[in-house]
Parts: sequence; structure tokens; C-alpha cells
Amino acid sequence: MADTIDKGKKRKRRTDGSSKPSKKVAIEEDRKIKVSLQDGDKWAPVIVAPGTFSLPTSIPFQPYTKPREDAPQRPGKSGSIATEELLLYSSAHPKLNYTAREEDSLQKHYVGVYDPATGKLEIIEARRMEVRGTVRQFQVPEKGAQPTTAGDPRSGVGLAFGTKKSQKALASTTENAIGPSKSERLRADGKSQKFDATTAAVMASMADTTADMATKDELQEQADSSKPRPTANLEATEVRDVYTIDSLIGVEMMKHIPVMDWEQSIKAKKEIIVNSRYVAHRIQSAGSNIEKLKILRYMLLLIDFLNIAKPARGGARALPKRDSMKTAMGGIPEVLVEGVKRKFADGGFIPKFKSDLLITHLCAMACLVDNYEVDMFDLQEDLRLETKDMAQYFREIGAKVGALSEAQRKVLKLEKAAAAQRRVAKLKLPLDFPKVAFGRRAR
Repeated sequence: MADTIDKGKKRKRRTDGSSKPSKKVAIEEDRKIKVSLQDGDKWAPVIVAPGTFSLPTSIPFQPYTKPREDAPQRPGKSGSIATEELLLYSSAHPKLNYTAREEDSLQKHYVGVYDPATGKLEIIEARRMEVRGTVRQFQVPEKGAQPTTAGDPRSGVGLAFGTKKSQKALASTTENAIGPSKSERLRADGKSQKFDATTAAVMASMADTTADMATKDELQEQADSSKPRPTANLEATEVRDVYTIDSLIGVEMMKHIPVMDWEQSIKAKKEIIVNSRYVAHRIQSAGSNIEKLKILRYMLLLIDFLNIAKPARGGARALPKRDSMKTAMGGIPEVLVEGVKRKFADGGFIPKFKSDLLITHLCAMACLVDNYEVDMFDLQEDLRLETKDMAQYFREIGAKVGALSEAQRKVLKLEKAAAAQRRVAKLKLPLDFPKVAFGRRAR
């Protein structure tokens, strides 16, 4: 019976095969970690990402720094990271040059050091940089040639991080570098060497290519001819021959300009109401001069023609339909309206170029009416332009723009503050056209 009881109390063997003890192992309790952010020093830790290649750990890097363009006045705890840009460069590898640049990232990166004995975690901001490797240009040295110096592959670093003086010196070594090779110059010991056949052929082809190249004066003439301004007689010896009625309006068009109703109103001393401030202020003074009256009537046509057009894309203006335009133009003969459309419009639009051409024609006509000295204010108000823009249009026809004189201020009965806002355009010989910049070499 005893044997039966002992057999029943035997422990069963574990079927999972684990030998895990039944007692629990005592572990260390959670402890508080004290975190502190350290101020950035002159040199901060660098986190380097080698990209898609393996970077040898034995490669030494040379650091280069330069001030950041948008550096804050108070860098705070970032230190030199916020004020200086870092570049790492290495040419220690026999075939590759390594360059590490900072990433343009909006995120900040930190490095932390934890001391388990004290429970302190010190954190400091680090630079995140990415390394690029480039194959160094290799050339078999000629016999007798001296080996290149270690500073040659660093010219790119000097151009990026060097001073202005060093950058200028490096740029001058590569500019117009057609000549004997470096080894030939070394063998010549400072004496001049003749060009080889290849260099001579290149120089000869350059001479043939540049033989038919336009001169600076020819380029200026081409630029002037392509500008939106009336044709000027540059051979004129008197200012009245620079812009004539024939070149601005045309003899045939002048015959169709109606001014009889204006003449009758002037004789009857009746007020003439027009949509132009410039024309209204000069009708009475030009009453005895039929030619000036016709110029003013044509100027009124151009101003109305430009103002009834609505702004469109690209600086262009959209003209209204034919019936609406005929109503807006009043009693102007249709032959005049069609002539203006042919000259200053393309289809149903006034392009920006022809809009500028129309305004420069108005400037030249104003010079004829005002005896080549124009107070720009009235015309500026009609065209709804700023003083700066109106002055530029007058400069495009060769006029000089200046302030209102004291005598003119008194005649117009203006306060000094109001007179200071006005400008006077004078057309006189020699004409002073704006010059075109042809890429002058920077000093």
C-alpha cells in the first residue's frame, strides 16, 4: 500500500522542456534620470552620414568654417552651429576626395551621454553632415615634371570657403587658361613657350569666328531699334527735326483730323470738355495754331484708345467691340480709328510692346506741343502712371528729366511740397537715350 501511495505522489515531467526556475529574479528598480542640455562650444559633435558608400574610419578630415549669411544675433545654446557653417574635406585617400557638408534640414540633431552611476544624461546639439566622394582626376606625369602639390585638389574648398583675396587668386589661375602645359612652363624656367599645333588651331578658329561679331556700337544700335519708341532722326542738327509730325502721325492722317468744332468753340470762348487733363489745359493756348490743335486731337484719340481697353494677361489690353469703340470715340472719323488700330494693336488686343510704343509717341507729341519742355503731371494723370514710370517713358525718347524750376513753380502757383512731386522733361540735343548693359566685367 505504501508503494502505491509513493508512486501517486511523483512529480510529472514538464512537457515543454523549459528549465525556468520557479523563483523570481530581483531586478533594479526604475530610477529618475536627470537630463541637462549643454551649451554649444566652438566645436560641436558631428553626425556624419556616408550616403551610399562605405567610408573608411581611418580617413582624417580637415575642417573649414565660414560665417553663415543668415546667422542670428543670439545663437543661444546652439553656439557655433547657428553662426558658422562647417565643411570637412579630405584628400588622404589615394583615389577619392571626400567632402562633408551640412544638410539643409529644419530638424535639429542631438548627442547624449548617459552616466548610469549618477543617473545623469547630458545632451548637446550636433551637426548633421553628409559625405560625398568624388574620383580625383588623375594624369600620368610627364618625364622631368615636378609632382603636383597637395594643395591642388583643395582649390574647390578655397573657392567655397576662402577669403575674397584667395578666391580671386584661384579664379585668375583658371581664367583664359589656354597656353603651354604646366610641365612645359616648368621646363622653360619662366621663359615664353610657343603654342603647340592644337592650341594654335584653336586660336585661329577663334579669330575666324569673332571676325564677323558685332561691335558694341552695332549692338547698341540693334537694341535701340528694337525698343518701343518712335523713330528719331539721329542726324538732326536742330531739336525740331528729331521727331516730326510726319514720323509721329503722318501727313495723310493729319488731313483727316477734325478740329473745326474746337476752333469755333475757342472763337466763341466756350469751354471744351474732354477726357484728358493734358489736352484740356492746352486747347486755349493752342487755339491760333491749327497744327498744334490737330496734334492735341490726335493725342486725345490715343489716350481714349488706351483707356477704353481693359487689362488682359501678360500686360496686354483687350479692346472693346467695334460698336462700343465707335461710341467711345465720339465724332472721330473711322479712318483715324482704323489707322490707330493698325499701328498700335494686334487684332483685338494692345500688346505690352505696342502699349509702350503708344505712350512714347504721346511723349514725343507732348514735346512738340510744349516746345520741348513738358510738365509731365497732366499726361501722367491721363495715363494713370507713377512719376517714376512716366519719367522712364520720356527718357526712352532721349529727353532729360529734372525737377520743376522755381520760376515754373511760381507760374503754376504751387506750394514747394507739391512742386517737389512734379518733374519736367526736356528734349534737347544731343539726345540722351538709356544705355543697354552688355555684361561689364565685375571688379
